[in-house]
Amino acid sequence: MEFILVILLTMGSSGEKPKTIKMCIPQENQAECLKSAKTFKFSLSIPLLTVCSDTRYEPRMENEKPAIREVKT
Repeated sequence: MEFILVILLTMGSSGEKPKTIKMCIPQENQAECLKSAKTFKFSLSIPLLTVCSDTRYEPRMENEKPAIREVKT
């Protein structure tokens, strides 16, 4: 079974509602996915902008494709 690395990036500036982007990246196996989830780091240095990241892994569904999309919060 393949796994999906899920990366959630939440970005917002002061006074605005933050937006969350979900990226789904296929991984060959659970060990590789776990390693990628632990080592993923994202840094952005822009004044007045906050960026937070969170990662997890989950089993890949049968017809699930890699994707990047906005998540409703």
